[in-house]
Amino acid sequence: MIDSMVKDVLKNITIRDVLEAINKKYGNKTALRIKNEDGSFREISYLRLGRRAVSISSALMNLGVDKGDRVAILSENRPEWAAAYFGIISCGAVILPVDVKLTDNEIKFILNDSEAKCIFVSEKYLGAVDRLRPALPHLKRTILFDKTGREDLAQLGKLRIHRGKGKERISYPDDTAIIVYTSGTTGISKGVEISYKNLLFQMLEFSRTIRCTPKERLLSVLPLNHMLEITGGLIAPLYAGSCVTYCDTLKTNMLLPLMREVGTTAIICVPLVLKLILSGIRKKAAKLPPLKRHIFNAFLALSRFLLKFRIRAGRLLFRAVHKEFGGRLHTFISGGAPLDTDVEIDMNALGFRILQGYGLTETAPVISVNTFSDNRFGSVGKPLPGVEVRILKEKEADAAGEILTRGPHVMKGYFKNPEKTAEAIKDGWFYTGDLGYLDKDGFLYISGRKKNMIILGGGKKVFPEEIEAVMANSPYIKEICVLPRIAARGLREGHEEVYAIVVPNLEMFEREKDSAKEAVELKISSEISRLGKELSAYKRIVNFDVYYGELPKTVTKKIKRDAVAEMAKDL
Repeated sequence: MIDSMVKDVLKNITIRDVLEAINKKYGNKTALRIKNEDGSFREISYLRLGRRAVSISSALMNLGVDKGDRVAILSENRPEWAAAYFGIISCGAVILPVDVKLTDNEIKFILNDSEAKCIFVSEKYLGAVDRLRPALPHLKRTILFDKTGREDLAQLGKLRIHRGKGKERISYPDDTAIIVYTSGTTGISKGVEISYKNLLFQMLEFSRTIRCTPKERLLSVLPLNHMLEITGGLIAPLYAGSCVTYCDTLKTNMLLPLMREVGTTAIICVPLVLKLILSGIRKKAAKLPPLKRHIFNAFLALSRFLLKFRIRAGRLLFRAVHKEFGGRLHTFISGGAPLDTDVEIDMNALGFRILQGYGLTETAPVISVNTFSDNRFGSVGKPLPGVEVRILKEKEADAAGEILTRGPHVMKGYFKNPEKTAEAIKDGWFYTGDLGYLDKDGFLYISGRKKNMIILGGGKKVFPEEIEAVMANSPYIKEICVLPRIAARGLREGHEEVYAIVVPNLEMFEREKDSAKEAVELKISSEISRLGKELSAYKRIVNFDVYYGELPKTVTKKIKRDAVAEMAKDL
């Protein structure tokens, strides 16, 4: 259960109180920074961040933003994003972070559904707001992060405290702090209402579990409209007095020099980032002279073996690798999608700590996470203290069931959608829609997604994630999405069968000088047959199509299965 101190904090302290406390404690220490195009850094201290938040709060109140009004942010990651975030909180309004990768129609839906009264926007995305302005009846004011000569726009840098008027409003633990719209992978996007209590709980437990300290220097690569980045990459580090550097690229030729320059110690990321980093290390190792390449592979095998006995030799064996990352990087916190166990083990063998966790936007977001002292490969860790998890099985004999969770991390509900809220939360338990199981020591494992399950004519159940994990071992397959498809002929006619859309790794085919369409399809078919032998016969892919583009993804790089299913109709 939650200890008495945390309970007391959740009842009596607000995010605004926390912000005031850390401003006083860390003062002129750098809180946030970003590199300018000229190579210099734009930084904001804890003290200045607090002052900017009060100025923004006062200006918003003067502009007519009332307590509970929704105020949107549409921008890339930057210190101004955080300043706006805390300013909105301080005036008692509700933050509405908008994904910059959404289409105009999706942005319009979110702003209108939430009835956003005001929006903060960077120059990069101002065009979208200008285009949509006539179709946004609730939007009264646009505030630009950058300098502008336009009289119809307010400018963040010119917002000031209004003397003689209120500067801040009191918010209570059960008030809504933020509304995050789901990615839309389950149909029409829904606004998830997260309370101050949800945020405070996540901040306290995340800081304690991951051991955030003033010495930590985090690199922020996930977009700030994602709950994991808001809680784990912004609020928790600032609460601990850490420094956060923003980076808008995953290209290693730009990422690594920045990490070396700022002395990055930890990164919150999605599995794709870890896969890209490991792939880069392996490619570099493959170019080594034969003897050095052999030594690298031998050391990796040795380090993997030693991990079985909880002996971590990676930092000693792979000093050159760590030097490439600046020498201080020790931890990756992975969430948002399932992490391949081989990637997890190899990264640990190289000397990095990989702490895989699990959660959803609706759970603010963390439900469980591996820690430095309690870590099991392949699992998503133990539930946070105070978080309850139970497995709802269809039959007692089933190995897995739907994951249910209850506690101070569960959302208030879906904005203006009591029907969907009632479907998701029953008797205080949130039904995640994910399938999993708890081992005897309390570690949680994810088996798949309930809604993604394929049910064959004979009643057998197939989880696409399991097949995708096996097929990912082919160097010729770049991406794969396994879906159910209704069979049109034969014994399966009228029933679901296992179907896939495959994106080929054209780099491999070009290397082998055989990238003709027929050759690609033949090789993919051969790979599916070869790897399919590792699966039970009923789990094997029956039909597939080759797609030569990138599969549609959410902001956390999860494949949008509904969108791929629509694509499949045209293939």
